[in-house]
Amino acid sequence: MKKILSLALILMLALASFTGAVAQEDRGEPNVTVDSVYYDDWSIEITWLPQDGFDTTDTAMADYLVGTAVAFVKDHPEVKVTCAAQSINIADAMSKLLTQAAAGNAPDVASVDSFYLPLYYDYLQPVTDVFEANGLSLDSWFPFAQDAMTNEDGDIVAMWYDTDVRALYYQKSVMPTPPATWDELFAMMEPLKEEGYMFLYPAGANETTSCDVWPWFWSLGGQILDEEGNPVFAEGSNYDALIKTFDFLKQTIDTGITPTRVTSFMTDTDVNTDVMTGKVACFVGGSWVGTQLATLMGDEKFEEEWGIAPIPISAEGEPSTCCGGWTVGVFAQDDVKRQLAAELGIRAFISRQGMLDYCTVKGNIPCRADLYDDERFANDWQAVKFCELLQDGDVRPGFEIYTYISQQFQTAIANVITGAQTSEEAVQTMKENVELY
Repeated sequence: MKKILSLALILMLALASFTGAVAQEDRGEPNVTVDSVYYDDWSIEITWLPQDGFDTTDTAMADYLVGTAVAFVKDHPEVKVTCAAQSINIADAMSKLLTQAAAGNAPDVASVDSFYLPLYYDYLQPVTDVFEANGLSLDSWFPFAQDAMTNEDGDIVAMWYDTDVRALYYQKSVMPTPPATWDELFAMMEPLKEEGYMFLYPAGANETTSCDVWPWFWSLGGQILDEEGNPVFAEGSNYDALIKTFDFLKQTIDTGITPTRVTSFMTDTDVNTDVMTGKVACFVGGSWVGTQLATLMGDEKFEEEWGIAPIPISAEGEPSTCCGGWTVGVFAQDDVKRQLAAELGIRAFISRQGMLDYCTVKGNIPCRADLYDDERFANDWQAVKFCELLQDGDVRPGFEIYTYISQQFQTAIANVITGAQTSEEAVQTMKENVELY
């Protein structure tokens, strides 16, 4: 009799399981609107704030976001995903999100620009448990991202999903071997300048300039702010590093390898016109510039004629470059919603498939070093080079005062390049202005 009852129980459980599976399949497709995905009987709402929304004009991105939400809701039919887009003005978007977080009404899961990340540590919820439950390891990320993803207690509170990097682009026919140091750069450019070749970098009043020039300062051990966010760029060895950086920039002008008009270059792509003339021997620019130039001159021609290398540094310096990118963090404090929100963020941006697919659609490069073995990046010569450079990546400090310091830095660069100030005068002016901030 016991055996019969046991068999009956097994059959009942099996039938219940089968019935449940059928019911799950019978749900069909969830409802999809301009800003949400759900089944009619949803009971938990997860609010999602990625950079783009379901209604973005970027059709491929819209399809990706909607598809991610649909797949997530199918796995969690009790959840309604409500999606909104951020302002295209990053500073405004981050300011609004920070205000919401401080008031306790931020979205459950949101994208946070890595530059502003330190401002959010007090509000982001730990997701280490969900991160590890998905088989993820912090060691998979590039070194510069690992520290930023964790708070002072060692909890993972932000998950970095895409990035960029600054590099030296060099024309292989005139510069077969890229210069590794400043001395090598000047030696190589000396005969080339007589033929009209140039070394270019942005030096206009724009954050692009700061991102491209800070690596020279960092390579010398320079520090902009201390751990508490206090300005230290004009103190001790930091002062020496800044003077050397400005002196290097002035030398590029005085030797004639760089034209003074780089002070009008506001973005990395402002070099494109000169590059297309064939008279640029090398230039410093972001990882996206190669994609644009490959489009302008053709992929094969760009790969044949141009190479990518680390930014040349002082002989006594260490390799450095500047990285950016975006992270995803969870603000939901309710534990059920916290876990679900983290799962959504991981599915969209952080899992192997999610990060690969998102970066492919967005046209960015992954922040996980272990993803560069995928054919989409392993077969892309530019991505292979960028992966190497990212190992020496550094990031700008995310304290509020940095923006003002950066503006003063850009002004100082222009003044040094044009001869309006000496390096020492420029640093002193920076220091005095920042003290008045």
